[in-house]
Amino acid sequence: MKAAVLYSAGDIRVEEKPIPQPKSGEVLIKIHACGVCGTDDALNKGEYPANYPVIIGHEFSGEIIEVGESVTAFKVGDRVTVDPNRTCHKCYFCRSGLEHLCDNLQSMGVHIDGADAEYCVMLESNIYKIGDAISYEEAAFCEPLACAIHGTDLAKIKVGDAVLIIGAGGMGNLITQCVKNSGASTIIVSEPIAKRRDLALSNGATHVVDPLNTNLLTEIKKIRPMGMDVVFEVAGISREQAACPSYTRKGGTIVFFGCSPKDKFIQINPFDINENEQRILGSFNNQFATGRAVDMLVNKKIRVDNLISHRFALDNYLDVFSVFGTKDSVKLMVLMD
Repeated sequence: MKAAVLYSAGDIRVEEKPIPQPKSGEVLIKIHACGVCGTDDALNKGEYPANYPVIIGHEFSGEIIEVGESVTAFKVGDRVTVDPNRTCHKCYFCRSGLEHLCDNLQSMGVHIDGADAEYCVMLESNIYKIGDAISYEEAAFCEPLACAIHGTDLAKIKVGDAVLIIGAGGMGNLITQCVKNSGASTIIVSEPIAKRRDLALSNGATHVVDPLNTNLLTEIKKIRPMGMDVVFEVAGISREQAACPSYTRKGGTIVFFGCSPKDKFIQINPFDINENEQRILGSFNNQFATGRAVDMLVNKKIRVDNLISHRFALDNYLDVFSVFGTKDSVKLMVLMD
């Protein structure tokens, strides 16, 4: 089979690999679509650690073509997506209901072979049926949407809240829709790329700001003088992360969601955090949210068709990183057919 293999930072090769064989409790999936995300870009840049060599990619959907022994809930021909994270079910975090923080986490495309390939294997316990109501491309959004749902859960958004989202790429637009569905009445999206600002408006933002030509803090004060109830930093930009407390009201919540370089640090004044009783949270992975993501997509509560800006054949996988993050890009999708 063809696969995009990450050998080291900046060294990805599309090459032939053996088709994996499902073990007991696993299924073999013919992959149809796989999204490209900020983690993939960070892996390519060497900003995120990986077990080399590894097939990259983890946001995908496909069709089951073989089932291993003891698999009972799925059959050949089922259209599916997956939670791409294998956990041990034994460590403190797994046994405390925090499996996404597992000490022995193995994530597809990072620690174990991923989905920018024609086939992959996955545990039965990690698989979710998608039915016929959504396309394979739409179903490939289930993993990032599950992460967006988890971040929204952590933020504990209430009906009527004012929320700021910094960054309106594919993930920022998913969070915008989750925030809207949670009842936020004011949703400000900060994004320097005009195309993405327009998408954010169509996906539920009440205000958009171009931070390159407008002072974001000034605009926030015009809209919500006391500051925002919740701030999501989705872009992984250090200067914006450092500025988040100034955007947030007293008692407000800051969620660091974007993929940040491992060696970058920011300065925040702990006196202000203490005096204003602000919460700073990290949002990593998803916590049992994949099923909810499938339901949201199947029931048309989240729109993703307008987020796909570019499609690539697997043979042309290396081209994705010349497009990722450009002014015309939003969500990049790799198609195996």
